[in-house]
Amino acid sequence: MTRNVRRNQETAESRALVRHAFTLAQGLGLSKILVQVEEPGDSRVIEKERGSESVLWLVRDPKLKFEIPQGDARIVIPETGLTRLSQLNIALFRAVLEERIDLDESVVCLTGVAGSMRLDTLVIANPRRDFPWFRRRDLEATKSVVGSREFGRIVDIALRLSSEGREGKAIGSVFVLGDPEELQPHLRQLILNPCKGHPQKLRSIHNEDFLESLREFSALDGAFLVNMRGIVESAGTYIDAPTNKVRLEPGLGSRHAAAASITAHTNSVAVVISESSGSVTVFHDGQAILELEKPRPTPQRRK
Repeated sequence: MTRNVRRNQETAESRALVRHAFTLAQGLGLSKILVQVEEPGDSRVIEKERGSESVLWLVRDPKLKFEIPQGDARIVIPETGLTRLSQLNIALFRAVLEERIDLDESVVCLTGVAGSMRLDTLVIANPRRDFPWFRRRDLEATKSVVGSREFGRIVDIALRLSSEGREGKAIGSVFVLGDPEELQPHLRQLILNPCKGHPQKLRSIHNEDFLESLREFSALDGAFLVNMRGIVESAGTYIDAPTNKVRLEPGLGSRHAAAASITAHTNSVAVVISESSGSVTVFHDGQAILELEKPRPTPQRRK
């Protein structure tokens, strides 16, 4: 099969899936659809098939330009090669925090392999049903940390470090986001703090040049402490918080236990990169609230 024939077939499959998605939404009385978009032409396919439904456009490239109709929203997900379900998990998580989707609202979701330029998966999701954490929490009490721009950036960094590693080896690390004064009683420094004394702008998580320093510091035992403005206060920091409020799933290690324990005793969020599996797990209030599989290499874009 030639490349053009294969591409035409994949385009036809994507269009058929879009048609069925809107038919399904209309048949079930669902008013919103999440759909992954990787090029402006994808939006024209959606517009041709949609009725009165609102669309949440999932984009990996924040620079992707296309006009979003009134009533729709753009949800930016990490550019790393997440699996299909991980893309939907983080998209739903962000959509709920941004109040684009209600907790009890069922939504039709369309996604595909990151970078493949095709849709191949249809899922009906409901946040409260599919995310156990959402069943027990008052989101208003936690949005200041979990809903922050800094939290989203830390997740993006963790996924990149997990995907790329360091000098050919897997990375394992913990990022704790919160108020340093509140966190301090549960922390102690294992080594001289390599971040101390450097200008804040140089150790900001929003500074792209700082990523390589984070990659190197990840070789140190201990965690990164990040304040609510995105400044890394310390690296190589030991978490020493009681574990009496923590209940971990089987198979999770010491990094996960430390992340769960500090979030159980403070208003913080911790993001853990598993060195063994490469998965990224987010902890808040002593429990895992989001789990993302290790990103895969992103396929080359087709010409």
